[in-house]
Order: sequence, then structure tokens, then C-alpha cells
Amino acid sequence: MEEMEDKLGIKVGKGKVDPEVLRVFAETVAPAVLPRVVRGIMKGVFELDEEARNKVLEEMGRACYEGFAEFVGTPPRGMDIESACEWLNDSVPHNRRFQRAGDTIYWEADIKDTYGGCMCILVRLGIIEPSPELCICSTHYCKRAFEEMTGKHVEGELVETINSGSRNCVFRYHFQPTPYSSKSGR
Repeated sequence: MEEMEDKLGIKVGKGKVDPEVLRVFAETVAPAVLPRVVRGIMKGVFELDEEARNKVLEEMGRACYEGFAEFVGTPPRGMDIESACEWLNDSVPHNRRFQRAGDTIYWEADIKDTYGGCMCILVRLGIIEPSPELCICSTHYCKRAFEEMTGKHVEGELVETINSGSRNCVFRYHFQPTPYSSKSGR
């Protein structure tokens, strides 16, 4: 709580926020207000043009990855692609199937069987409704993990998602991106 006081109570008006006020705010007000704020932010994100929206969701995926590191562990570095896939499969409760074709990984995740629906933390908490566009965030979550573990530049693509009616979520990751395998190269 002391660290929170230092971060949140720097200067409000003429002095610091009273610790009791800060406690009430953190325990009562914030949980009621933050979901509405995030819902509003996401509504605005989904109204952006595709390029801007995808950039926000890319950053969101990176932030989510960093946030979950505390719970799934920090992945080892310097791994080959197969070892990275094994580590990712072991770090979460849902089953993942990886198929390698050269420098490309096709990744199918049994999200519906494990979670009963979308695994996004914002969806799971009831803050926002699931949507196929939201899965761009997950694509970049895993892209970040692959890059960190293998030390290689990776391009990630969403192939299909349960949020658009598919049975599972399927992603494609290119470890040697080319203009033909990368949306950024077009």
C-alpha cells in the first residue's frame, strides 16, 4: 500500500492524499470506474481506422504479455523454435498444436475447450465483448514471446478465431519474414 501511496498520492491540491482516502479509492472506486474507462477506450479503439486500431492492439498485446509474465514465468532466451513452442505450450492451461513449415509456425489453440470462449482477460472479466479484431492483441502477445525466446524478428498473423465462429484460434508466425509473408512488406 505504501508504494501505491507514493505513486498515486504525489500531489493532489496542496498536499498528499490521505492514506485512508487512497485505500477507499483503490478498493472501491477504482474497481467500479476502471472497467468503464477501459470499455470506453476500447470502444474508441474499434472506431479507429484499421492501421491505427491494429497498432493500439499490438501495443496492448505486448503490455498483456509483460503483465502475464508474473504468472506464467519469464521465458528463457536463446531457444530454438521447437523449444520455444514447448515452453509456450507448458506455460498455459489450454492445449496448443504447433506445426512447422520451414521458418513458419502454424499454431492452433484449443481456447473454446479450455475457457469456454475467448481467453482475453478483458472479455473474461466482462469488461468488453469478444470480437475478431480483439484477437490481433493475442497475435502480438505470442509474437513478443517468440521474439524474446528466439532472439529472431517474427511476423505474426491471425488466421482464424473463435470470435469469428471457428472452433479454435489459429495463428501463423514467420521467423524469417519476407515481403510475401509479411503484411508490412506489401
